[in-house]
Amino acid sequence: MFNEFISEYIKALPGTNLFYSANNEYMTASAYNKMWSNIISKMNVAASGSNKIKIITRLTAHIFRHNYCANLCYQMPNISIKRIAQLLGDSEEMVLEVYNHVLEQKENVQEVVKNSINF
Repeated sequence: MFNEFISEYIKALPGTNLFYSANNEYMTASAYNKMWSNIISKMNVAASGSNKIKIITRLTAHIFRHNYCANLCYQMPNISIKRIAQLLGDSEEMVLEVYNHVLEQKENVQEVVKNSINF
């Protein structure tokens, strides 16, 4: 259900940004901050049933983006570095530099060496 929602949302976007203002223009910093606060409030309500109990307190958009990218990297080889970079608006080099630790965890060096010998 969530995947369908996101897919339809992305298809309806007027450009390559994920968020736009109500009139399909670039979002101002204050509008973005207000939107992010609303997202956090809704996440707290979903997590605790009330906005009075703050379960999610220090989640920033930067942390959210970092976790998103790390989770994409864990999906390799089902997604390429090139595609991850496109989704984030970064270069492949930047993704490799920042998320190399995730990529190294995914490597199965012993299996690769074994397969290269037993061809």
